[in-house]
Amino acid sequence: MQCLNTPKVISILFFIFCVNVVLTAQPKLKKKELNAITDDINLEKFDVAAQKIKHLMINHPEEPILNLQMGLCLLNIDYKTDDAIPFLEKAKESYPLDKNKKERAIEARYYLAQAYHLNHRFDEALAELIALKDNIPAKQKALLKEIERETTYNENAIKLKSNPVDFRISNLGQAINSENDEHSPVISADESILIFTSNRQGTGSLTTSDGQYYEDIHKAIWREGRWLPAMNIGQTINTAGNDATCSLSADGQTMIVYRNDGISGDLLYSNLTDKGWTEPVKFPKPINTDYNETHGSFSYDGNTLVFASDRPGGFGGKDLYMVTKLPDGTWGKIMNLGPTINTIEDEESPFLSHDEKTLYFASMGHMSMGGFDIFSTQKLDDNEQKWSEPQNIGYPINTPGDDLFYSPTLDGQRVYYASERPGGYGRSDIWLIEYPENDERTLAVVAGFIFTQEGIPSYESEITVTKKESGEKVGVYRPHPETGKYVIIVPTGVEYTMTIRTSGKATFVKDFTIPARLDFPTRGNASYLDPIVVEDMKDGQ
Repeated sequence: MQCLNTPKVISILFFIFCVNVVLTAQPKLKKKELNAITDDINLEKFDVAAQKIKHLMINHPEEPILNLQMGLCLLNIDYKTDDAIPFLEKAKESYPLDKNKKERAIEARYYLAQAYHLNHRFDEALAELIALKDNIPAKQKALLKEIERETTYNENAIKLKSNPVDFRISNLGQAINSENDEHSPVISADESILIFTSNRQGTGSLTTSDGQYYEDIHKAIWREGRWLPAMNIGQTINTAGNDATCSLSADGQTMIVYRNDGISGDLLYSNLTDKGWTEPVKFPKPINTDYNETHGSFSYDGNTLVFASDRPGGFGGKDLYMVTKLPDGTWGKIMNLGPTINTIEDEESPFLSHDEKTLYFASMGHMSMGGFDIFSTQKLDDNEQKWSEPQNIGYPINTPGDDLFYSPTLDGQRVYYASERPGGYGRSDIWLIEYPENDERTLAVVAGFIFTQEGIPSYESEITVTKKESGEKVGVYRPHPETGKYVIIVPTGVEYTMTIRTSGKATFVKDFTIPARLDFPTRGNASYLDPIVVEDMKDGQ
């Protein structure tokens, strides 16, 4: 899998205390059986360990150590965190803090707090952690640090839960989702192309240690009001190993993908031509290094790249960096986005808004409610790359688990998002988030095509959009050189004038209006204008 994917709970506690678990086990349980379970847990084979524990519980249903180990295993198995709670509550009762075997008492309470936290029982989790902290020896600094971090997560979660975000979420359906994992969705500006990552059976037959297929990239097209069934994007992009989506340019013509060669992860890009996607090419140094570059996102015009890397010299873990393309087409100096955005924890999956004023990203720091949360920050100074204090986008979009790959549409009104939510088709599914009318997201996507009289894309055309009433310039745009397609982002409920100027061609002027949006649109289709043909100048023009 993409290297940022991690098990839900890999606590340091078990590795601190696992020797004691084996050496002090009751004689009626065979030492070799407990050792085998310990080995499986150390290797993160939680399903295997859980089956062995289940077998032993037939004859030892009330054995405290089995309850403790079963709780730990279930915490690390998809959709089983809720099942872990009764086992850990039994283990807590069996191991009082004021008795011997205090290590097991600490484990039981810590894992129980994590189980409460993952199941949105934040007050109960916080109570367990507060009670536990006073019983940890000062010399166990690593453990105290873990408890302090978990405490902060739950305090943040309680605050965020008290002011939930108003939104609607819907599953994208069986055309997109399967019983396997689907994640990392990227969407074209007009929402006609969805590309995502899935570990359903793909180009190869290789599987991971837990029996899952390696990840491939898949593509779906929106046509006549529905998503057509997703298809593997093909062997030009996908390899026998893991291949994952990162981002898609606004016109849907350039895609950033992630690959890991077994030593480090790199970012690559591929272009869409009339013959399909080109062979992915690595971004040059210093964008890629001998370290891990795990995710990248283009600006609207494709001239800026924001990416995540764990290269030395950052503020801790993976940091976010920015680089801008120079006039000669090469990439300029790499810039760390600084301590306002980057923390001692990991930052991941950046997404830059079309106007480059808002940056969305995932972080395990800041005001996270557990694992990775999605944050947003606003640019304060174009020249010095100063950004506002990141804000958590809110509960219940963010959850106690890892929330990454937040892919908003260019108008900001909707988000394509991967999550293990109730009502899905399997493991992680792709969902659509829609915000209500009173939200500040009131932009619309306008798209169309420009051709010459010969029927070829008019790539030399320049499109200027102004507000009709005031004459205020909204922006200047150009069509894609291979398709003639243009994409414009404008506020709704305003009348605009589009002026198209092309060397050697007559100027074309067209007015258009985008109605104010409705409350919770069923799907944010782009507003397509009729194709435009620029004509040769006539005598006297």
